[in-house]
Amino acid sequence: MRNLLVIITVFIALTLILTSCYSNQGKDVSSFIKYAPPMKDLVSGKTINLNDYSNKLLVLEFFETWCPACNTAIPELNKFYKSINENNKTKNNVAFFSILSPSSGDEKSIKEFIKNKKIEYPVLLEEKQQLSYNLEVKYIPTLFFIKDGKIVYSKVGPSQSTVLMNELLKFVK
Repeated sequence: MRNLLVIITVFIALTLILTSCYSNQGKDVSSFIKYAPPMKDLVSGKTINLNDYSNKLLVLEFFETWCPACNTAIPELNKFYKSINENNKTKNNVAFFSILSPSSGDEKSIKEFIKNKKIEYPVLLEEKQQLSYNLEVKYIPTLFFIKDGKIVYSKVGPSQSTVLMNELLKFVK
């Protein structure tokens, strides 16, 4: 009886986790991308308009510098970003951006964080958190794949780069 209770509890917990991770799939977010305010890439210094990348599969990863799970995800995200740029199917068809809010600190401290953590991918500073609000980001880290204006994949929590790449390849022509 006790084993059955444990199994039922685990099943319910997994169901809740999985449904929260994938509840946005299929949601049309094209207007949120189109009207997202320009954001500064703290790695390159360029101003990024997400709408300029609407013809690509967008990978958006929301994180914060103070988040332990986000910090553990950085090495795998570096590998994932490198894999995207080395794969012939993805390098010209995918745009990857990591997005954080001002709660992570001022621009100077965030740049220092990027340097210390050896982050190789673009990190955008979302000043007003409009996009994260519109995409209903409730937990961090949260990652989205957006294709043709629709969320086709979402994931809460850190992942292995190989798992993310395998998922990504399902959506690239």
